Amino acid sequence: MTQALFDYGIQTEKSDIRTHVCPTVRRVYVYPTASGLLVVEKGCYPLVPAYQPGWNEPTAEGYLVPPDDIACCVELKIREGAWDHLKFRKEESTTEKGRKAVVLVKMMLKRGLMPIPTESEVVEEKDIQISGTDIYVRANKLKERDVHIQVKCDYDGGRKELGGTGNLFLQVREINPLGLY
Repeated sequence: MTQALFDYGIQTEKSDIRTHVCPTVRRVYVYPTASGLLVVEKGCYPLVPAYQPGWNEPTAEGYLVPPDDIACCVELKIREGAWDHLKFRKEESTTEKGRKAVVLVKMMLKRGLMPIPTESEVVEEKDIQISGTDIYVRANKLKERDVHIQVKCDYDGGRKELGGTGNLFLQVREINPLGLY
């Protein structure tokens, strides 16, 4: 029995920043959610199905988009030890891969390795410059609230020359017949 997919993904989430953790290429791709949404709205990339293990029909649909086609997308190389410590395995459940992806991003945040939107202002006062400050930085340019980050385990995503698919999967529809989170 075919179940209809419902709208769920980049266009329905409330994130400011998206991260695609790509274990095959051992890279993390980070971009403003708005940049990914603009790419999806263009509709000029292949829309493909995705599957959950244990279910024969598509459980999601998304666009395959090269990272370089997403404005402000940054590719981050994380030290090998972090990947080795988490031991991602392709045959793991989507839940387990997602959990490990969140752990990796949390580690990156703790160590200051995530590009977070900021506003800056050059210091003009000589006394303050002499004391050692040339730029003021506000770490949260969304002053009225926290920055929201969406983490995706995009297992084989990433640049082809590193062994990935050459794309990131930007999901727009899904069903969850097995109740996996």
